Amino acid sequence: MATLYVLQGPDKGRTFVTSDPTLLLGRSSEAIPLGDHSISRRHAQLNLENGQWMLVDLKSANGTYVNGVRIIHPTPMKHGDQIRMGTTLLVFGGDHDTQPLYQVSPSDLVSLDEAADGVDAAVVETLPSNEASLVLATPETQDAVLAWRIMYQLTEAIGAIVEPQALLERVMDIIFEHMRVDRGFILVRVEGQSELQPRVVRFRRPPRTPQPIATSRRIVQHVLNRCEGVLCTNAMADKRFGGEERDDSIHRYGLKSVICVPILAHGTIYGVIHLDSSVTSHTYTSEQLRLANAIGYMTGMAIENAKLVKSRLQNERLAAIGETVAFLSHYIKNVLQGLRSGADIVDVGLQRQSLETINQGWQMLERSMDKILNLSTNLLTFSKDREPNMVMAQINLVVQEAVELAQRHADHKRVQLRTDLAELPAIGVDMDGIHQVALNLVNNAIDAVPADTGEVLVRTQYEAAQDVVMLIVEDNGPGLDQQFMTEIFHPFRSTKGQGGTGLGLAAAKKIIDEHQGQLLVEPRETGGTRFRAMLPARHTGVRGSEETLASFNKG
Repeated sequence: MATLYVLQGPDKGRTFVTSDPTLLLGRSSEAIPLGDHSISRRHAQLNLENGQWMLVDLKSANGTYVNGVRIIHPTPMKHGDQIRMGTTLLVFGGDHDTQPLYQVSPSDLVSLDEAADGVDAAVVETLPSNEASLVLATPETQDAVLAWRIMYQLTEAIGAIVEPQALLERVMDIIFEHMRVDRGFILVRVEGQSELQPRVVRFRRPPRTPQPIATSRRIVQHVLNRCEGVLCTNAMADKRFGGEERDDSIHRYGLKSVICVPILAHGTIYGVIHLDSSVTSHTYTSEQLRLANAIGYMTGMAIENAKLVKSRLQNERLAAIGETVAFLSHYIKNVLQGLRSGADIVDVGLQRQSLETINQGWQMLERSMDKILNLSTNLLTFSKDREPNMVMAQINLVVQEAVELAQRHADHKRVQLRTDLAELPAIGVDMDGIHQVALNLVNNAIDAVPADTGEVLVRTQYEAAQDVVMLIVEDNGPGLDQQFMTEIFHPFRSTKGQGGTGLGLAAAKKIIDEHQGQLLVEPRETGGTRFRAMLPARHTGVRGSEETLASFNKG
């Protein structure tokens, strides 16, 4: 199973989870579709090889980077690794080679031995866990390099991984990479349950059959009650962990050297990290206890931060939903009032047998139905991630049809609507998308100008120096406030009061962005506003389709 969380880029916040052994990364991927146009359609690929995920760059134009380093050869991936492609930053989470391969849950691989209540393991050292845990004593040079390397990787993981389970996996990965550990596990508190639950279990060399890691419940309880890390051995002396019985779990299971530290932040314990190693291979030191204590405290702060981020995202999402509902409710209410008024006028006309009255009411109904259609189209465009259906086309045909549809709106308001369409090369565009852009820009311009004296000019031109085709819509309205120009493409920002949703320009910009173009707004020298939609005149990778053109013209 592989998980990719989008940390930066157009798809920010999305999470992709898949079990496919081969994963294509790019704009053409079905499993992980990315909307970033600065990455290639087939940018990179993840392959599961002998239980290890490998990342391969597919000769992309901008390259693929792992933790800031451009990769040339297939690169093994670990939990928390950052993948940079274009403007998109992803965090990888997947299986790790130190995980057991059994199909069992972590709870089956940890045993807090009830018989160990009389454990007589000796505590070599204890160390309080608090903010001071992050201040490490100056050790020998080799230990200092190791400690700072671990702290750097932990800080990087905390900044990149929001999902708690992936964070815990990465913490244990870092411990196994840099410390002498035979076995380790992380227990965490689960809401509604009194017992700590295993969430991560690691074996340096997994046994052939599932063997639970057994330790003393009293060791764990001591860490929780005292909020201090413990370093202990199987010497038979410490009364804090039991009496004189020698049949204890630490002795029976051969756990010769153990470190157990709390996952703690600001007085709240979220769980414990338990590590063990056979004395024949390694005995833990006071410096390693101090380092493990710091790891536990940093992990606690990361979990606390993840909870705060989750709470904030939920509150922001609820606020955004509330704002959206409020805007749409006002707008839809106005449209419904227009429909009701038009229906009432038609009803009066029918009673009086007056075609003039019926026609007046029917025009109100038509305008209200057009508003509903535009609202639905803009909502679908703005809320849906899609790949443009690019075909070679002459956009003058699309612009002309949009102008013809907007002519009735201009006639009703007594606004002069003119066109100046230059000779253009055929370019690759999504015809339905550009039609929607043109219609939104023209209708907005008509709404902005005064009745009777309003003028709207729709132009197209080709800029050879920049190799772009431009659609330009100008009006002689009152213009826009300079501050509002920076927010005009944000959803639900409208100058029409309750007469508009603020979705038209947001949808238009999204479509132009999908074409890798630009939508700009600027004041006219003679007054009013000018919108410029700039489309790249590129032909590469675009399929010609006379059938699509014919279908569009018929529609």
